[in-house]
Amino acid sequence: MTLPRRFLVFVLASAAFMTLVLFADRDGLVPQLVLGGATALFLFYFTRRSSVDPRQILCAIAVASAGEVVLSLGWRLYSYKHFLIPLYVPPGHGLFYLLAAETSRQQAIRVHEQTIARLTLAGGTLIAIISLVGARDAWGFLWWLGALALVYFSRNRLLLSACFIYTILLEWLGTALGNWQWAAVVPYVGLRSANPPAGVGILYILLDLIVVGLSSRVDFGHAAKPRLAGG
Repeated sequence: MTLPRRFLVFVLASAAFMTLVLFADRDGLVPQLVLGGATALFLFYFTRRSSVDPRQILCAIAVASAGEVVLSLGWRLYSYKHFLIPLYVPPGHGLFYLLAAETSRQQAIRVHEQTIARLTLAGGTLIAIISLVGARDAWGFLWWLGALALVYFSRNRLLLSACFIYTILLEWLGTALGNWQWAAVVPYVGLRSANPPAGVGILYILLDLIVVGLSSRVDFGHAAKPRLAGG
């Protein structure tokens, strides 16, 4: 069983596109309107060719944008280099939701769901321990414990595992390039955090679970299939 060419093109194109966006944003030489518009168009193009209901994508963007305001502007957990919230970030959240959702629908991947989930849990635990020992990342370790529980007890481990994998890769690249930076000490909490925290994937996992939960209560067409019921 092989993966559809459409899906492979989507994943590879997304990886290349987001890398270009982050490099373009790194030095602030490309206007935010250009980056935001290009990301929105990229998302629109692949959403039209996806089986994921577009309303789920819009829901993910709305929920994630609200989270950005609370976590970045309010709590100051992290800050961006060139803009309060870069304009490519909201559609970027939609793109990463679409990536995770599309991945979880591929039959060639679904047959290996349990193996992928176990590897994700083992890999995430290893990352969290290394970050805790090497960077005193107590905050990231606590977040990983939460992410581990959510993935382990979910009825759709593949969706959440894919979400975590895509997220950690994005966070490593974005922080390495300096597009955003996590606070070394969590405001109001006082725990140390790495840049990025080891368990940062919990935020995207929660986003996916919120969108899936809303999908099961609102008529989002086939988006509310049992296979996509998380938690």
